[in-house]
Amino acid sequence: MLEDQGSLHKAVTGEYFFTIGEILSEAWARVDGAKLKIVGAMFIYLVIASLTTGVINLFFDSQPYYDAEETLKAFSIDMLVGWLAAPITIPLSLGLLLLGYSRANDEELKIDAIFNYYVLVWPLVFASILITIITYIGLALLILPGIYLSVAYSFTLPLMVDKGLGIWGAMEVSRQAVTKHWFTIFGVNITLVLLTVLSAIPLGIGLIWTIPLIMIAQGVMYRKIFGWKVHDPINS
Repeated sequence: MLEDQGSLHKAVTGEYFFTIGEILSEAWARVDGAKLKIVGAMFIYLVIASLTTGVINLFFDSQPYYDAEETLKAFSIDMLVGWLAAPITIPLSLGLLLLGYSRANDEELKIDAIFNYYVLVWPLVFASILITIITYIGLALLILPGIYLSVAYSFTLPLMVDKGLGIWGAMEVSRQAVTKHWFTIFGVNITLVLLTVLSAIPLGIGLIWTIPLIMIAQGVMYRKIFGWKVHDPINS
């Protein structure tokens, strides 16, 4: 176990510290040797997610509403499609993210581990929907509250899996912890977004490095804030 493990107590009291450069530097050092497995898992996720949403779109097609410039109706249908697909896509996307967490903790990467989290499918889905609704309300209130909440709740699903917290408990722990150093965590995230955009410019080749970098960086932050409990939280 790495020495810089955080804890729930330290997290909610803000007793952790890191810089943007530290997170990016450590994450980048861990990309080598992990990128093929993470990109491979990403490919599996994209195939399954595309097939799922494609089937649902056969019954709920938003394009006619876009063509008729009825944007609100089209957006509502797209959101419905996302929510209907969520029982398939949310546990899978979390499993993909947690590959980065495993790499951040020097654990062996197994591509099939992305399927481990369907045992918590409904709590994960309900938490995701609740966070989405609250964030959209925040965006409607002058945008800034929505940006704050999207960052503040970003560790909710990993906390549910790793620490066994309930939906609201995980949301509150994530919000309280992130709020203590919100600008630093936001800085890491926005830097990762910019790096991803830049890496996608030359035919998207750079994404082979930046996609694993994003996931590992999130795992490094999580470890330093909350501490990473076990390799396989569900089966343990």
